[in-house]
Amino acid sequence: MELAKRFVMIVLNMIGELWMGFYRRNSDFYDKQTSGAKSKLGYYAFIIGATAVTVCIVSWMYSQVYS
Repeated sequence: MELAKRFVMIVLNMIGELWMGFYRRNSDFYDKQTSGAKSKLGYYAFIIGATAVTVCIVSWMYSQVYS
């Protein structure tokens, strides 16, 4: 039951983020958010970091469900 509650909360959070995206359609918002990555090194560091975090989260969730 706890797993179902967590799943519902995650889905609701994702729907909320998608809904809020409709208000942030202008490019100025996203340009301000990404102004920190001015070099290729920063870009690659962000991509590698995001991939590592994603793999860790998916691995943790897999271990919680199937252990």
